[in-house]
Order: sequence, then C-alpha cells, then structure tokens
Amino acid sequence: MTPLVLLVGFLGSGKTTFLKGILPALQERRLRPAVIINDYQNARVDAEQLTGLASEVSAISGDCVCCGSREELVSALERFEHAPGRIVLVETNGTTDSEQLIEMLALEPALKAFSLPVQLSVVDAQRWQKRFWHNALEREQARTASHLFLSRTDTVPAARLADVEASLEHLHIRGRRVTLASFAEEIAALEAELRDEPQRTAEKAACCGCGHDHAHDHAHDHAHDHAHDHGGRHHDAPDHRHADHHFSSMEISLPEVVSRRSFHHVLKHLPDEVIRAKGLVHFAESPGEYFIFQKVDRFDEPQYFPVGREPKVKTPLALFIGPDLPEEKLREAVAALREGGI
Repeated sequence: MTPLVLLVGFLGSGKTTFLKGILPALQERRLRPAVIINDYQNARVDAEQLTGLASEVSAISGDCVCCGSREELVSALERFEHAPGRIVLVETNGTTDSEQLIEMLALEPALKAFSLPVQLSVVDAQRWQKRFWHNALEREQARTASHLFLSRTDTVPAARLADVEASLEHLHIRGRRVTLASFAEEIAALEAELRDEPQRTAEKAACCGCGHDHAHDHAHDHAHDHAHDHGGRHHDAPDHRHADHHFSSMEISLPEVVSRRSFHHVLKHLPDEVIRAKGLVHFAESPGEYFIFQKVDRFDEPQYFPVGREPKVKTPLALFIGPDLPEEKLREAVAALREGGI
C-alpha cells in the first residue's frame, strides 16, 4: 500500500510553504513523493513553486476536491503508479470540507491500494480564529486532523503562541503537533510498515481523528454534501463561488511587464474582501525573470518567489480569493497597471 497524505488548512495558512519544506525531508529518507495540488482557478501557479522537489506534480484547478472536483482527484490517484518508496501528498484548497474529503477517499473502492488518509492541518499561528465568519470552517479543518503543524511561529510573540495552544486544547483539537522532520519520519515509517506488512497495517494506517468508522459499507450516503454555484463566467476571469462558505475567486490577466513599485502598491491596497491574492508576474526591473507572488490578508506584506526565466506558466496573471469580491475595483486596479497610472 501507498501512504496518502492530505494537507489541509485555511486560505494562506502556509500549505505550499510546508510542502516546499517537507518534500526534501522526504527525499532525504529515500521516498519519492508525488504531489497533487487543488486550488481555485489556476493550481499551476502553486505547482510552479514545486518544480524539482517532487517526482510528479499534478494540478487540479476549479472546485474543491471534496465535491465538484472529486472525480478529477480520484482519476489522478487511480493513474498513480505504486512502487516501494512512493507516497502521494494532496494539497487541498483553503475552503475544503476536510471531513467530507476524508470520507470520500476512505470509502472509494478504486483507491484500495492507498492507506487511509493521513490528514495534516496547517494552523496559522498568526491568524488562527481571526477569520471572523470563517472561523468555524478553520476549526473543522483542524478538528479532523491526525497531525497539526503550526506555521508562522517565528513571527508571533510567545503570548500569542500560548493563546493558540490554549484555544486548540479548549476546542478539543486532538491532532499531534509535528515539525517538518518529525512528520517526515512518521511518513517514512508508515511507508516501510505498509510495504512490509500491508495487510496487518491497512486497518490502522492512519486514523484521521474525525471520529468516524471508515470500515463501513462503500454505499455510505454523504448527507453533508455542499453545493457550488458557478455564476457568470468572464473570458479572462472565470468565477467560482463556494455556496457554504461564501467564497469566490476571479482570475485577471496582468500586463506582460509591470513596475515592481506599482504592482506592490496594488497588492498593498487591495480591498478588504480579498483574503488572498497570488499569481505570476514579470517585473521591468528584472528582465526575463518571473516571480510567483502572494498576499494574505489586508495587513501582510506581499511576498515574491523567483521561478526563473522559463516557468511552465508563462502568462502573467493574478488570482483573487475572498467573500463577495469587488470585481470592478480589482479590474480597475489591474487596468491602472496597464495604463501606467500608478
């Protein structure tokens, strides 16, 4: 059997950063990880950052893999070539219903060659339970986890870390705290155990912590399926609306080349409704060099990651995610970049 690892966490919690750290750690332990990334609209943007870190990187753009894109995820897993030393990590998008995803994967007959899902939730120590009306979703994503990784612990004071730990305990979040190294060790040990004794360990491979018995009939009825409303789509900004959690996303093409100062200004002054912005940009100050950018929440500094002169995705674009996005304001900001008005 092959270990199946789910990375879950709210928008901008640090899942891709965690991936960039865990993949080399797994390779040091002679594992060959494959990665599947699910995200709104353009999962290839995050996949670009993993070039060279995994033997395979697949992207599933659009709906959450817990519902609308579940068939794409199952198909990707069915195509996976099982072999000793191989594992699969699935990075879910920030509004995934983790309980529903775990049940779907655990009960899917076509995935019997995989272990039961191991769920690691990335908990953002800086923003934990500061999501206003999205706090419940963030709690659920942590509640179902077998393992927890606290991100951004180096950017918050000790008092804040103590508050986060107290909150997790109060909410009965049972996932075991891990570091990059300790989680890599656990996955390496699981892979070895499954390889040597697959039958004995199949039932205990990875209790997800959600309290459900995953050994029941595959005809299980998912009573809590949630719907997605796909509203009007634009030629350069298809819209994805998550009905339960009130999220939408829109993608806008960027100019081929922009001023770094002007672009930074746009990101720093995004409307409050934008929880996360990311994409690919080409700066006039760095000819030939492309950058992945991301901006999380209103007060955070934008981040830029160079991805070389020949990225797989060569079309500059911006992806905005949040509740009730102000489409016209975002289009006007990008239009100002094109006109050099910033």
